[in-house]
Amino acid sequence: MLRFAPRLPPGLSRLRFSVRQRSSRVRVTVTPSSARYEVDGPDDLTIVHHGRTVHLASPQELPIPPAPRVRPSEQPPGRAPRRRDQAEDG
Repeated sequence: MLRFAPRLPPGLSRLRFSVRQRSSRVRVTVTPSSARYEVDGPDDLTIVHHGRTVHLASPQELPIPPAPRVRPSEQPPGRAPRRRDQAEDG
């Protein structure tokens, strides 16, 4: 089963690509707010879009949920990178 969780990075307004599954092709068009899935071929397909199972017998446009908030990562104590303008110890 094909699984998709598309999100566009800032600066892109649209992304389009195709994926083959058995004898069918899934065309995916992603915008900042939605993803459109179209099946071209003899077989209907079932995909997963952001954790939701969707049967594709006809084109479907599905919303893209907001990105989860994550804490910024931190360097372990004593492992922070040195600034280039700091003198080397030694």
